[in-house]
Amino acid sequence: MKLLIKLAWRNIFRNKKRSFITILSVFIAVFLALFIRSMQVGAYDSVIKNIAGNYTGYLQLHAKGYWDDRTLDNTFIPNDSLYQTLHQNKSTTYLVPRLETYALISFDKYSKGVMLNGVDVNKENEIKPLQERLISGTNFKLHAQEVVLTKGIAHFLNAKTGDSIYLIGQGYHGMSAAGKYKVSGIADLKSGDLNNLVVFIPIKTLQEYLSAPPLVTNLLIGVKDYTDIDRLKQDLSYQIDMNKYELMTWSEMLPELYQAILADDIGGLYMIFILYMIISFGIFSTVLMMTEERIFEIGIMTAIGTKKRIIIASFWLESIFLSFVGVVVGAILVYPINYYFHYHPMPVPSEKAQLMEQYGFLPQIPFSINPDIFLTQALIIFTITLVVALYPTIKIWRMSTLKALKNK
Repeated sequence: MKLLIKLAWRNIFRNKKRSFITILSVFIAVFLALFIRSMQVGAYDSVIKNIAGNYTGYLQLHAKGYWDDRTLDNTFIPNDSLYQTLHQNKSTTYLVPRLETYALISFDKYSKGVMLNGVDVNKENEIKPLQERLISGTNFKLHAQEVVLTKGIAHFLNAKTGDSIYLIGQGYHGMSAAGKYKVSGIADLKSGDLNNLVVFIPIKTLQEYLSAPPLVTNLLIGVKDYTDIDRLKQDLSYQIDMNKYELMTWSEMLPELYQAILADDIGGLYMIFILYMIISFGIFSTVLMMTEERIFEIGIMTAIGTKKRIIIASFWLESIFLSFVGVVVGAILVYPINYYFHYHPMPVPSEKAQLMEQYGFLPQIPFSINPDIFLTQALIIFTITLVVALYPTIKIWRMSTLKALKNK
């Protein structure tokens, strides 16, 4: 076996230029594929974590029927038994209650319809502290009669930190709701739509405002790996009363976002597919020339008693060596670039940054360094090599020794 490996390795250098071109083509394909794929996956991961992870949650539990009719009549009380059941699952990392409703906010001569988001400031820290989103002021306390405005609403009302705003709406079971609250801070949610819609308020304060303690509209469930969210949803559906509650994943709550990511992902994969189709023909042409120019040599080897399976194995090893060198060099050279852009995301040009923020995307592109990306590209090249190696396998296996010797 050692002799076979050594022979296959030496055969690569019989035509150095051709081998170099083949290795270079594999290197370029792997380098570009890893660069593009890491950028795509990193961007998707950033968008999902920013929108789904920080706002809707990767997995959400609410009363059955709430998603279709989001009113206070479809709220629920999360009891200790429910919390215990959800915490027992090893994939669950946190449980964050929220209370959401709509109201009219007023300041000075300006009024606007907003969504009140009642949050538990202590539990919100497990997702992303509200303090980190503030651009001015401070976060409110757990029972404070205060609110945090998003920057779009603050700009519309011409309100600033320290001002007092009024909220008017409908409480639980049709009761009237009104209150005066101090603006403790102004937040930037990095989303044009959310910045013009959401007002944060302590959940206890909102429950008192609505005369609805201790009701919540939804319970955000944190997960260790959001890519495994469907399995977690299925596991939890067997442990809680699905006649009373409903579980929804981020892709079900945000179908437009999911479809946009899926469409872009397919486009990227199609581009990589074209790249690998080109490289497949490059590898095939190398293997084809290697086979055709050595027919006489193969005839000599079979004439002196060398088994065809040994010759075929040598060709397979040559093909694998050529691809392996290209893959390794490509992965080694692209990894530092991906690693740098993972911790120092690529900035988006200023003319596109505003548009990205409007749709909830951060104006930067972090790269992914998930090992699965590198392994996948290596396996693709390995598979292409094995398919291409079928040509010399069939050619040699069917080859007549006498005809091969006449091919000098």
